[in-house]
Amino acid sequence: MDQGINRRGFLKLSAASSAVLATGSGLALLTGCSSNDGPATGYKHFRQQDVDLLTPLVGAVLGSALSDAGATAEDGMKAFDDLLDGGMPGTRGALFQVLDLMQLGAARWYVTGSWASFADQSDDELQQTLANWSASERSLSRMAFKGLTQPIYMAWYVKPTGARTTGYPGPPQKIVA
Repeated sequence: MDQGINRRGFLKLSAASSAVLATGSGLALLTGCSSNDGPATGYKHFRQQDVDLLTPLVGAVLGSALSDAGATAEDGMKAFDDLLDGGMPGTRGALFQVLDLMQLGAARWYVTGSWASFADQSDDELQQTLANWSASERSLSRMAFKGLTQPIYMAWYVKPTGARTTGYPGPPQKIVA
């Protein structure tokens, strides 16, 4: 049963991904994009440039789940920040490397297929970017897409306000007979 990737392909992908992330992070560091001024106001981990980059993405990814709960993209960002608080430092470091990479226009184009920052795109353009990004044939692009969108979903739906929007009633209640 061939699943499309073998050990050699996996090692090539890992080496190429590491090289791209290291190059992008290095360029971001040299250009000042990844200056670490500490967390943004009101956040535990996200820097201001991360908040500016991700807030429109969180709004587009969660879409009607936010409006159904009467929440905003900033509420989704706070939930994502809370999720990071419970994560391992190495995991947070990898996420911040991806975010540093996404700050660079050329890298963002390579990964997402769009030169424009998420904040500079209309809602329709952002939805199209997400659709193209999720269907990309590049392994690095798919990994970055899943690496950003899956934690956004997890962070939102682990909150009681977010969980109620799914329609799932929760775990069965024990009924004492």
